[in-house]
Amino acid sequence: MLSKTTITFLLFCSIIYPNYYVLKTVDIDSKINGFIINLQVDSLPDQKNISAWQANTGWFYITLYECRLVKENNLRQKINDEIIPFQLIENNESLQLGFKMKKPIEQFNFTQDPMNNTITASLHYPTKFFANFDEENIVKRPNHNKGISRGLKNWLNMTGVSLTISGLLKNDSTSNNFLTITGLSIIAGTFVLDRILKDF
Repeated sequence: MLSKTTITFLLFCSIIYPNYYVLKTVDIDSKINGFIINLQVDSLPDQKNISAWQANTGWFYITLYECRLVKENNLRQKINDEIIPFQLIENNESLQLGFKMKKPIEQFNFTQDPMNNTITASLHYPTKFFANFDEENIVKRPNHNKGISRGLKNWLNMTGVSLTISGLLKNDSTSNNFLTITGLSIIAGTFVLDRILKDF
């Protein structure tokens, strides 16, 4: 009989005085595809006590059941510029965080870090925002096909010119032909190879 009374009393106390955890900080980090929201608490809640949804008004809400703010509402906040307004709504049974964002959130998930008592919310934009990028806003890669490097091209041209001049100045007709043809071939080959590489 005594044990039943004790159990009933403990259940009554747990209902009337639930074990609240306290939200200490809110830290928001903007990413290309959404946001990372880190919520530091004094102790981690049960995963089922965390929920979220995207409202049609553009607000995204995170609800922390059985959660309270730090005393005197001295919450440390680090809010990103992508968040238009931010609001905290404290109810009897929960704490609600509202974020008005420039783009709606399509997917989200929560993870908990027991080492740092941190709840991490990963919020992702719809994929259509990435598929419909305006081409003018896409940074185009510079053309890396610049042909032969300037130093190598100068060296080949100088070699070709030197051989051609040497061939013209020699009295021996055989040497003259060989050096001149080699020099002119190097000059012409350098020009053609440079043009081919630029077209790739």
